[in-house]
Amino acid sequence: MIVFAGAVRDRYLSATWKTFFDRSFFNGHAPSLVGKQFAFLISGPLSQAADLRQILETWVQLQRCNLAGIVTDEGVDAAGLDGLLEQLAGRLVRCAEEGYRQPQTFLGVAGTRLFRDEVYGPLRFVFQADHRVYKRLGIYDFPQKDWRTRMANAIMTPLLRIPRFRQGFKTQINPMMIRPYQKLLKD
Repeated sequence: MIVFAGAVRDRYLSATWKTFFDRSFFNGHAPSLVGKQFAFLISGPLSQAADLRQILETWVQLQRCNLAGIVTDEGVDAAGLDGLLEQLAGRLVRCAEEGYRQPQTFLGVAGTRLFRDEVYGPLRFVFQADHRVYKRLGIYDFPQKDWRTRMANAIMTPLLRIPRFRQGFKTQINPMMIRPYQKLLKD
C-alpha cells in the first residue's frame, strides 16, 4: 500500500511533487508499481482542479495499480476528515487482502495501448528495457504485422549494442524527433 499526500498549489501539487512525477520518468514507459494499492491525501480545493484529479487517477492506472481512494480536507471538519481517513484506511486494507484492482477507464486503456504500440513498433530499439518489461507483463496482447518496423527493429537493436554506433545515434535522436516539426518551428 502506498499513500501520497500533498497540497493543491496553483491547480497542481507542489513543485516538489511536480519534480517527483517528472523525474519518475527514469522508469520509462514501463509500470514500476504493479499491483500496489494507492491512496492520495490532498489538502486544498481538489474539486476545483479536475485535471489534477484526472492526472492522479490516470497515473495510477498506467502504473497498473489500484486506486483505493482520494481523500481531501475540502469542506469537512476535523471529525469528518477523521472518518474519511478511517474509511480510506479500511478500503486500502480490504483491497490489499483481496488483491483487488479496478478495471481501467478509457484513459488507462488508451495510455497503455499508445505506449504499447510505440514500444513494440518504432521505438523498440530505443526503449529496450521497456520492451522487456512489456513482454514480461503480457502487455503485448495483439498481433503486429508491420514488417517494415519489425525489420528496422531487427537491424537497429543489435547495432545499438555497439558503443560507437550508440553514441552517434544519441547525437541524432533530438534532430530526428524535431524533424517533423521543423516547418512549424521556422514560422
